Amino acid sequence: MPFIAFVYVHFFVDFNQIKKAIFNYDLMAENTLTNIAEGQERYKSENNAYLKDLEQLYSHIAGSHGINPCIQVLTIRTYHDHWTGTVQHVSSPNKISWNSRIGSSLKKG
Repeated sequence: MPFIAFVYVHFFVDFNQIKKAIFNYDLMAENTLTNIAEGQERYKSENNAYLKDLEQLYSHIAGSHGINPCIQVLTIRTYHDHWTGTVQHVSSPNKISWNSRIGSSLKKG
């Protein structure tokens, strides 16, 4: 049994295909964070504060592509002068973070 498992993992599992799929999932998460950032900036320009309620945020990002249903919004934290957010695709082990102080720089980790 261990030999069969060894052969299966080393000869039949395509790790490059898995890496490509995870990269695409992370790209979807980054796009969602970009849409959230656009909604946050729109809300900030209208109300002079960032929005932490996701239900209201959904209405402000309706003009863009919105939030992909496969993306989990893990955290949205708002402060007086900036906001941070973390999202993750349900099929990816990576979390994508956004800090508005840094600008449009997305951080994986």
